[in-house]
Amino acid sequence: MSQFRSIFPGGTDTETVCSMADLRMFPGWDDWSAAGIDLRALLSDQTADELAVAFDAAVGWHEGQTRPAGEPYWQHLLQVLHVLASGLDVKDVDLLRAGLLHDVVEDTAGTGADLVARFGVRTAGLVDAVTIPEVRAGESKDEVRTAYLAKLARAPRKVLLLKLSDRYSNVQRLHTHPRVAKQRSYYAETVERFVPLASVDDRLDQLFKRWADAYSYLAGPVDSIETADKLAAALHREQVDKSGQPYVDHVRGAAAIARANGARTDQQMAALLHDTVEDTACTLAQLRDLGVPDPVVEMVDALTRRPGESHDTYLTRLTRTPDAVLVKRADIEHNSSPSRQSQLDPATQDRLRQKYAHAVRVLDEATGNHG
Repeated sequence: MSQFRSIFPGGTDTETVCSMADLRMFPGWDDWSAAGIDLRALLSDQTADELAVAFDAAVGWHEGQTRPAGEPYWQHLLQVLHVLASGLDVKDVDLLRAGLLHDVVEDTAGTGADLVARFGVRTAGLVDAVTIPEVRAGESKDEVRTAYLAKLARAPRKVLLLKLSDRYSNVQRLHTHPRVAKQRSYYAETVERFVPLASVDDRLDQLFKRWADAYSYLAGPVDSIETADKLAAALHREQVDKSGQPYVDHVRGAAAIARANGARTDQQMAALLHDTVEDTACTLAQLRDLGVPDPVVEMVDALTRRPGESHDTYLTRLTRTPDAVLVKRADIEHNSSPSRQSQLDPATQDRLRQKYAHAVRVLDEATGNHG
């Protein structure tokens, strides 16, 4: 039995069920100065000023902490605030403030009493409602978490808005987590526990349903064109090409050309994933952990230019993996298409035309294809 699966019976296709462009992103802001400008347009000046005080306090409590992908912890706090203020149109200063302070008790030396003293009972109460309790003697971490999640299902609307905003921030870039096992477990828990809770608000319901579909490749091995497409869309989701178009359009275009040129399923998958290692944080090991079949990983490896490797050395090495050559030709053909070239300035067009023509000559010479 083949280790590859097609999307549709009897064939392979590069159509996708969900476009990552449909996912709304909440990147937060680069700093409080940028946040303050936007927040003053959404909220009163007084509310924005009060949030600035809360943000400064949160930064102090979380000083030195980072997220799994390495970014400063405060970026997550601004993303949660972004979801609440922009995505959900929240005006309640206590709920917004809790978005910035929601992890203080759980992840820092700050206490509930500290929050009450500095920001009042309402803000502290919201933070307490989303804080996972400490594990006591005779309890396991899993038991405490299960009880916490069950309690959330009965929580008031404002608590759910806070927790779901926190969760969306955590999962909107789930593919950047360095451990695939954690990506999978977080996906499964979110689908089981949080997607149903998102029905508390139509906007959250749409956000989480689209997210669940876009990241559904985490529910099983990435061993079909459909799952490879969703993985590629996730990894390239915020990238654009030289003309400013979504980068995922290029890998999809290359896969379509490869298919038209007779590519097998594994070669079409390699076309979809050919730039993931070279142009994103994804590694070959992560591709294997995701269940990408070995032949596909081998082609992606061949298609990936090494740091410091000359273009000709790269192309010659690539030809030692014959199945990858068809994919590379499709990559070059798509990059050379008039529709893509026309978006570039004349100097760049000329430079790339020469580069791609030379690449085709090298491939032809290495493979004995002389037309």
